[in-house]
Amino acid sequence: MKSLERLESLLMTIDTLGMCKIKHLQQIHDLKSYRNACRVVKQLDLFVHETFLNKEKVIYLNKAGRELIGSQKEMKVNSHMEHTLLANEVYLHFGCPLDWKREYVYEEKTKLSGINFSGLKLANKQVVADAVFSRNGYLYFIEIDNVSKMTDNKKKIETYLSMLKPSHKLYIFTRTKERKRKFEEWLKGRGEVLLYKDLG
Repeated sequence: MKSLERLESLLMTIDTLGMCKIKHLQQIHDLKSYRNACRVVKQLDLFVHETFLNKEKVIYLNKAGRELIGSQKEMKVNSHMEHTLLANEVYLHFGCPLDWKREYVYEEKTKLSGINFSGLKLANKQVVADAVFSRNGYLYFIEIDNVSKMTDNKKKIETYLSMLKPSHKLYIFTRTKERKRKFEEWLKGRGEVLLYKDLG
């Protein structure tokens, strides 16, 4: 019974992360050594697909794994794989928040005042955060900058700045010092920018 619970727990973690590296499972499930983590992952063979990114093994649930835990989330190997794995690094950085949500649509409703014209639709402001979670009364918005064009990033930052409230915190994770400098310039002190290489 205990081994089934452990199996389901590992598969549910993989489902939460979408795709993961062995080191992600090692950290979350305290699997001690990397060698032990590899042995545990080998026992998941019937329930996961394997692929590689930069010579590192990446696993994700296959049909049998999804059916065992009742998941509807089917992952595919595509150009978003690296983005997903970077998001996992950030998830671990923040201590695996329980209410972590990926691709979260945050919308600010436009308030009507004055004259109301029937049939007129007001555009609500919205932004799709790469992830969100809450902690200590704050809503954390997470942006994972990987290969997005900086012009697109600037527009998204402008949208964030027009919507952020005192109870919001914005964190951007990026690859290079130059991109970090640009983000900091656009944020004007209203968010934090970190480099992936500085994560644990």
